Formats: sequence, C-alpha cells, structure tokens
Amino acid sequence: MEEENSKRVLITGGAGYVGQVLLGEIPKNWKTTVIDNVYVGNDNFIPNENVEFVKGDIRDKTLMKDLIQKNDAVIHLAGIVGDSCPINPKSAEEVNVDATENIAKFCNDLKKRLVFMSTCSVYGFNDNTCNEKTEPNPLNAYSHHKVLGEKVIKDNLDNCLIFRMGTVYGWSPKMRFDLGINLFIEKSLWDEKIQVFGGNQWRPLTHVKDASRALIMGVEKSDLNTTLNLVGENHLILNIAKKISNNVEVVDYKDDNRSYKVDNSRILNELNWSPKMDVLSAKNEFKKVEYQKDVYYNKRWNYN
Repeated sequence: MEEENSKRVLITGGAGYVGQVLLGEIPKNWKTTVIDNVYVGNDNFIPNENVEFVKGDIRDKTLMKDLIQKNDAVIHLAGIVGDSCPINPKSAEEVNVDATENIAKFCNDLKKRLVFMSTCSVYGFNDNTCNEKTEPNPLNAYSHHKVLGEKVIKDNLDNCLIFRMGTVYGWSPKMRFDLGINLFIEKSLWDEKIQVFGGNQWRPLTHVKDASRALIMGVEKSDLNTTLNLVGENHLILNIAKKISNNVEVVDYKDDNRSYKVDNSRILNELNWSPKMDVLSAKNEFKKVEYQKDVYYNKRWNYN
C-alpha cells in the first residue's frame, strides 16, 4: 500500500551536481524518478532503491510527456551550463530553452507543478543590490538561456516556482571544480596558491545543501507561484578566497565581468527558508581528490 500523503516527483538532471545532493535530502514520503542522460562523467550513477532512474534526454518529447503524466511535480535541474553553452550552442539552446518550454507546456496540460532552477547570473553586472524586480542583464550564453527559460515557463504555466540560485558551492557525489568556490577550497586542501582574477566582483553564494532544501520546500508549498532569489549571503570574491586560505594571489585581469549583490528577503519571508551552511562549514565537507581531471569540469564534455 502506498504511504499516506505520498508525492510523486520527477527530477530532471537528478544525476548531476545539485541533483545528487538533492536525492540525499528528499522526504521519505516522496516517490522519486530521475531522468538524466549522464553525459558528463556520471554514467556510473546508481540511485538508492527508492529512486527510479530513467536514462534519457529531456529533448525527447514523448518520454517527457509520459514521465510528467506519472508524477505530481517536476523539479527541473537539467541543463547545459556555464562555459559549455558557447562550446555547444545548438544543443545548449535545445536543452536550456526548447526542452524547458516543452516541459512547461506538458505541466500546464497535465496540471502538474513545476519548480525550475534558474540563476542569479541573469543579473550580470549591477552596482545596486538586485531583487526579483531588477531587470535581467545577462552577459553570457548560459544566463541568456536562463532568462529565456524563465520566460517560456511563465508564458505557459501558472503553477510554477522559479529559483534564481546564487553561485553554488559545496561537496557533491557528482563533484564540480569549474565552480569557483569549490576550486578555492580544494586548492587550499592541497596547500596550493589560490589565484583570484580581479577580486572586487560581488557574488551571491548558495550552498548546494541549502539549495536542495529550498527545492523540496518549493514542491511542498504548492500555493507559492513566483520567482525567488535563492541566496545565502553576498561576498566579494577576494574576501571569500581569504576566508578559505592565507595563500592568495590577486591577478590584475578579469575573464568574467559579472558582479552583482542579491537581496534574499523574499525567500526568507515567503518560503520560510534560511541558509544553514557557509563557506567555512563547507570546507569541512571536502576531501582531497585529483581535481584537475576532466570528470570534474562540465565544459570539457561534448553535448552534441
């Protein structure tokens, strides 16, 4: 007999960096299905016995409609991220925009809830503290795709919650070191110098466990249909590096012009979420690995 008040939840990209942490946090009454194409070195993904795993591509409309039909809600994490977008432009737009639009339409037609993970990098560069009403200013292909993804969801679906996640960090079974804070922490474990390019850029930070809790709360609070900044705290990049290590070198060159501070008051009040992790507590989770390996860098994989 099914557990009372059970909820069926589909997680796209559930074998990825955020997804595998989320799977460790899901409530016992959830019946969870993961769809993931395991392109990025996670083809050894084996979820626990309570999770159904479908190896597939979210661009497969027939498959997605069938999976969404069988579930009460969708957490949409799957995407081609960061520097992988300009390297794989056609696939990136198909996955990040077109497939997202199809998912939103299916959720609307089948009356399912959608929780979507967007990014605070949609704010690009801004001298003022950004809130959810701040006009997006995407400076790269990935953040531009996320702006478009948000739009196609809102154009097609009312029962949705969109999170704009800050710069994510923290340990995951599917680890990534193409995320700046994670690379800083890992280098500190090896007593290696941390190079900071510029350093005076602001970043909103979100620990992956805190992000996972918000995603779960977003599914459960089904009457909250809006866009929320999912951010723990704002820091200057140089200050973060100095918190992590005493061995920091500032390089007078910036390969990334994004700089933005983000207000998180609405998520604190409307979702009743608050961060539990910070950079120093995250450092205790890390272990020494050969962080230079391709498996830890999404942009080194071919998505075509």
